[in-house]
Amino acid sequence: METDPFNPYYDLAAVRDPKMFFGRSHLLRRLYSATTNRQSVSLVGPRHIGKSSVLKCMQVPEIYARFGYDLSHTLLVLLDLREYLQKNCDDFFNAVSKQVVIQAHKQLPLSLEGIGGEDEFVLLLDQIQERGFHLVLLMDAFDNIIRNKEFNLEFFAFLRALATMGKVSYVTASLAPLYEVCHSAIEGSPFFNIFSTFSLESLLEDEARDLITQPARRAGLSFSQEEVDWILKQAGRHPFFIQRMCHFLFEEKCLYSSEKVDLHRARSQAYNDLQPHFEYTWERLSEQQHELLKNEARLAENTRRELPELSESALFRKFVRDKYRIHLFHMTVEEVEKVLENLDDARALGESDLRHMNVVSSRLNRPDAARIEKGMALREALYEAFERLRGNGTRRDTAPEWKLYNILYYRYFKNHLKNEQIAARLEFSSTRQYFRDRNKALDALFNVLMEMEAVAYGRNDEQSI
Repeated sequence: METDPFNPYYDLAAVRDPKMFFGRSHLLRRLYSATTNRQSVSLVGPRHIGKSSVLKCMQVPEIYARFGYDLSHTLLVLLDLREYLQKNCDDFFNAVSKQVVIQAHKQLPLSLEGIGGEDEFVLLLDQIQERGFHLVLLMDAFDNIIRNKEFNLEFFAFLRALATMGKVSYVTASLAPLYEVCHSAIEGSPFFNIFSTFSLESLLEDEARDLITQPARRAGLSFSQEEVDWILKQAGRHPFFIQRMCHFLFEEKCLYSSEKVDLHRARSQAYNDLQPHFEYTWERLSEQQHELLKNEARLAENTRRELPELSESALFRKFVRDKYRIHLFHMTVEEVEKVLENLDDARALGESDLRHMNVVSSRLNRPDAARIEKGMALREALYEAFERLRGNGTRRDTAPEWKLYNILYYRYFKNHLKNEQIAARLEFSSTRQYFRDRNKALDALFNVLMEMEAVAYGRNDEQSI
């Protein structure tokens, strides 16, 4: 009896199989370089971006061998600190000492004296140093230590002293820079000054494609090129989103033949699975980040990648739209006509849907500009589009090549005349003919705006890479 292929996309926490670890080469090279030089590093990134996986894979010999580093006399000890919001200093030193002995036993047999606390840890460091080794503590979820008031200034001064004496190095993983998430009593601690900060972001596109394609190929159930592109559209380049999207599409392909694979069903399953993760992430973003992401979610194409690890994902943008009942923005001629009626009112323009256009954002110095600033930028874009409709030579009311320009000139951009007045001034044979040509003028302005929007989209896309 033929069995279904094994689904390789099963990791919900840190990646433990080195074959499922993709990318991060530049980051790992920097981490190994820092630790071999006895420097400490703060690894920062949002939830599920891969911080735990990086720390776990730092310990894997075949991974650090790729970069040509000899870590035969370096002890890389991984500590999971997720439960440390309720612990104290003695708990920390006792657990660390125990884990050092357990994880180092194949490289370097060590023994505990049984006295516990920081004194036990110091004696352990002395053993390690005397035998020509160096300890690197890989501390995951370090946020929980620096947010816990049981860990005071003296504790961090002690850790800093050990590092500056060259007895130990630290690689910490946290959701934000350490000084931003620490409790108030340690805000001025010089402990934070010993760290270089490395940010963990989205995968590169080639890395993301490798994560999508290689595990499926090894499992004997490859994704088609169209499916790979579709996964990237849904998940963006966020490794966890990719894993979950791949998991459900792989299951779909196992259950049904290629002809019956339902992408909508796989997308719905992945979205439902990821919603709690989206919610958790959203609650930990700032108000400014909320506004940026809400603006991006309104656009069918994700153009301003202020937070690409989130906003590149169509599923995450859907989550934001669902949460705030936001509708996708699609520019229409009717919407253009509506804003033209309010051309002199910058505030009204700044509250219109057209404020989300790239031609507006590209004119602003900052993404969180006030509504009135957006309105002024929109008016500037409308005037630019209008001027591109100019005819040749000097403008004349009855010149055929100036007809569309003149209609817009008298109706919206100059005098705000009534339709009947414009029809008479431009010598239209009938009101019906005037309205027919007015529609052509609005269409022409709309088309120019669309061309400008395409150019601005490309410019924003280049700036966000």
